[in-house]
Amino acid sequence: MRKPILILAAVAPLAFAQTQSFTYTYSGLPLPIYPDDWNVVSYIRLFVPKSLAVTKVTASVQVQYGGVGDLNVFLYSAYGTRTKLLERNCGSLQNIDTTFDDSAPTRFSNTCPQPGGGSYQGNEPLANSVGQNSYGYWRLAVENNGSGNTGLFNGFSITITGTTLGPPFFTSDSVVSASSFNSGAVAPGDGIVIFGTNLGPTPGVRAGAGTLPTNLGGTQVTFDGNPAPLFFASGGFVAAQAPTTLAAGNTTSIKVVTSSGTTAAVTIPIVQANPGIITVDVGGSGPAKAINQDGTQNGDGTITGSDTAAPRGSVVAIYATGVGLVSPAIPAGMPAPSSPLSNTTLPVTATIGNQPATVMFAGAAPGQIGVYQVNVQVPLTAPSGTDRLVINAGGNNSQSGVTIQVR
Repeated sequence: MRKPILILAAVAPLAFAQTQSFTYTYSGLPLPIYPDDWNVVSYIRLFVPKSLAVTKVTASVQVQYGGVGDLNVFLYSAYGTRTKLLERNCGSLQNIDTTFDDSAPTRFSNTCPQPGGGSYQGNEPLANSVGQNSYGYWRLAVENNGSGNTGLFNGFSITITGTTLGPPFFTSDSVVSASSFNSGAVAPGDGIVIFGTNLGPTPGVRAGAGTLPTNLGGTQVTFDGNPAPLFFASGGFVAAQAPTTLAAGNTTSIKVVTSSGTTAAVTIPIVQANPGIITVDVGGSGPAKAINQDGTQNGDGTITGSDTAAPRGSVVAIYATGVGLVSPAIPAGMPAPSSPLSNTTLPVTATIGNQPATVMFAGAAPGQIGVYQVNVQVPLTAPSGTDRLVINAGGNNSQSGVTIQVR
């Protein structure tokens, strides 16, 4: 789930800043353009990992469609700024294959060129994005707004020219769950990772054992002005625990503070739970990092060599983040005690292989910070082999694509 609400940072110009240009090209399969009455917009997203103060943008677009006059074509910057390239222009023109460039001599909508006809201006200037930071997801949107016809959105590339930036920077898209890697929301006590540029020291600094600090290598992360506990800080990403005092239904304003400056505030919605299962591989999908009842790692024998499938009826310990508040409460940044155990205040359910699984315990994992342990009994009806694993906290499901082995 993604909510690209991005806020422009005020960045002081650097002396002797170097101008650079980078081109990013979509390499996936063509996307369908749906009939008008479906009310569906086709998006291609390109991630720009460079932090540049934008001075120029060009966008190349390839669309296979009979009757370009049905289509709206919009470019969105990493900040969410929309630039109209076409808006139901050029009637029955067949297909689009052109580069939109503010420096072109004529506007596409005035010329309606045949595909491959060169460079043209869009309906609105791409200079709308000048001065913004290039880092983040840029999107091209194609929408059928005129007929029941269909087509294909074949290609998209952007060339961004700009000057290098020094202050720290991140976007709402790059604030993700530490377990699922989904963006879009944060829960009280959630483990999060913020990806960006110039966010901390190089090489990175890891917190030591015990209570987490709120400053690592000169980096702080604040929620509504309050410093959060930090697991790790580096130039490319910061790992933190969200405050347990966040109130669901509101939003929180996140900033990263470093010795080179402070980011703009990024606003993120707060939910009561944002469950994510911790997986063996970083990235939030594949085998769950789960412990069988006999103490072995759950798996198919390829993870550690001694990992095994869980028998039906046995209990498996699953580890997660974002499952919400616990009772007794544990202050953010503090390891969870082994006695008394802190249970989740929200109801937690689970399924294994699409079969309901009994949750024996759900609460803070003893000795860990911001991590939850969910003990689940494998259903007697669960299929043998690789089964889909889902936990639900307060009505919100964990990420898709997580598996567990059953025998």
